[in-house]
Amino acid sequence: MQESIEKIRTRTSVSVLSNLIKSAISFLTGILLARWLGVDDYGRMAFLIATFLAFRQLIDIATSSAFFTFLSKKPRSAKFVRYFWYWVCFQFIVSFLLVVLILPESVMQIIWKGESRLLVILALVATFLQHHVWSIVSQMAEASRQTVRLQKLNITIVLFHLCAVILLWAIGKLAIPLIFIAIILEWSLAGWIASRMYKVDSKSGNTQIDTPRSVFMEFWIYCLPFIPYAILSFTHDFLDRWMLQNWGGSSEQAYFAVAQQFSSIALLATSSVLRIFWKEIAEAHNLNNLERVKNLYLKTSRILFFVGAIVAATLIPWSEKVITVFLGESYLAGVTTLMIMFLYPVHQSLGQIGKSLLYATEKVKILVTIALVFMLVIIIISYFMLAPETMAIPGLGLGSKGLAIKMVAMQLITTNIQSYIVARVFGWKYDWLFQVIGLSLLIALSFVTQAAINLIFENLAIQLIAFGFVYLVTLLGVLYFFPWLTGLSRQEVVNYYSLIYRKTLNWIKE
Repeated sequence: MQESIEKIRTRTSVSVLSNLIKSAISFLTGILLARWLGVDDYGRMAFLIATFLAFRQLIDIATSSAFFTFLSKKPRSAKFVRYFWYWVCFQFIVSFLLVVLILPESVMQIIWKGESRLLVILALVATFLQHHVWSIVSQMAEASRQTVRLQKLNITIVLFHLCAVILLWAIGKLAIPLIFIAIILEWSLAGWIASRMYKVDSKSGNTQIDTPRSVFMEFWIYCLPFIPYAILSFTHDFLDRWMLQNWGGSSEQAYFAVAQQFSSIALLATSSVLRIFWKEIAEAHNLNNLERVKNLYLKTSRILFFVGAIVAATLIPWSEKVITVFLGESYLAGVTTLMIMFLYPVHQSLGQIGKSLLYATEKVKILVTIALVFMLVIIIISYFMLAPETMAIPGLGLGSKGLAIKMVAMQLITTNIQSYIVARVFGWKYDWLFQVIGLSLLIALSFVTQAAINLIFENLAIQLIAFGFVYLVTLLGVLYFFPWLTGLSRQEVVNYYSLIYRKTLNWIKE
């Protein structure tokens, strides 16, 4: 049975609010680590994590995406879930043996130059638990619509990690190995608790008899197209960060990692609703309710693009101040990288919504085709952006700035191609004008507002308060006069304004 619109809105509101809190805590933790570890150590830690995030794509081969899609369509048996966890355990064992026993020291030095095998092992286990196992158990909980319980647990764990980092710093023991050990302990506990949130609805009539062969074939059909995609994705993501580390060093790695962390603020709304969107699309498509699929996709993608554009446009003019206040002058060389990376999540939101739609409707060949066409080209572009001029085939040697430029430009191109293909496949109208007008207008208004505020006030705190007030009023005006930028009608915008006004009055009275 499809969930009511009201319940979806409640789950979405809870998810957005919880992700806001969680992201604020995680952001504070990341900033403290960047300051307290210093540029070099923070860059080393970021590189270790990035390499295993890339490796995750290779060993997973989209099976976790298939798992969530299958759970979202209808309740599944305990056997189905158990068989999948056997596969996850196999992934971990292979990865662990590869790093512990198989890779010779010479290869270890080429990949993780100067890092001990023990530290690499800790990075592997920590990344696997936090980013792979947690992602899977979160999907299980979300498939059972356990959004509230899941978000409470998520907030608890990231808060505990913040406390652990502060404690390690206070006693003078803040070091990369101890940080990874803390992550391992925290996310092991969180994963075990979240995994118990998924309930098999044996009374629904939707369960089926699952055998090892039937489960294998179900995943095989879904994931087969992803084998070349996984290989190329791993190669692309790994080489991006390896070339940056090899030719730019830990400092450039740190600048890029910090820029990624700040830019993720613009993706907060998308990450909050992505699994909910995926779940509802999978269920609606399974029931052949294509009109609901269309409405969910078009409205969600427009609103999330607009929200991401607002965050990016707000922060870009203040990039230098952001670096100085949060990280200190040792990170000022990364200001340009940060400005560019603020733009990355804007189109990334469109890309993630489109990918979720294709995953949920099991049209994965489209994703693979787009990736295979562009991935090799993107790797070549990365080389020329990052390689120094002294190489046999010289590059531009742009470091973190070059990697940021490449990512933003290719995200813009590939996302629009994906959106065009999605529109053709589902018979919708492809629209791109809202991207150009919306993003350009918001950035221009942000720079103009900042320039005007800076001419009037000198104190930074007063500048920020004044900017926030003026820009908010401006945004409300933009939304009223150009409601189509968010896929809403003017009446819907007015209704939202009235609702916010009434709730604000009630809050003041209370």
